[in-house]
Amino acid sequence: MTQEISTEVLLEKYAEPGENSVEDVRRRVARGLAQAEAPEQRAQWEEKFFLAQENGFVPAGRINSAAGLDSQATLINCFVQPVGDAISGGLIIGDRP
Repeated sequence: MTQEISTEVLLEKYAEPGENSVEDVRRRVARGLAQAEAPEQRAQWEEKFFLAQENGFVPAGRINSAAGLDSQATLINCFVQPVGDAISGGLIIGDRP
């Protein structure tokens, strides 16, 4: 069962005009993700992507906000960059002496 606050946040942050429910957002996202598949397989993959969301899969923010839209936004949500240590000037991530 979805918590009311989860529904409110999803709709506030990710719903596009005309999308009034979590199902609307999930359908758009599933349809958008399926576009990467061969045309004859898109309907099948759209349903799989939709069911994954219905069963607990939560796409990253960029996917929820951009999949299925005409925008040219990337669906890649994570960028890994070295983070410097202000004290030693070395790297924090993966840095071993």
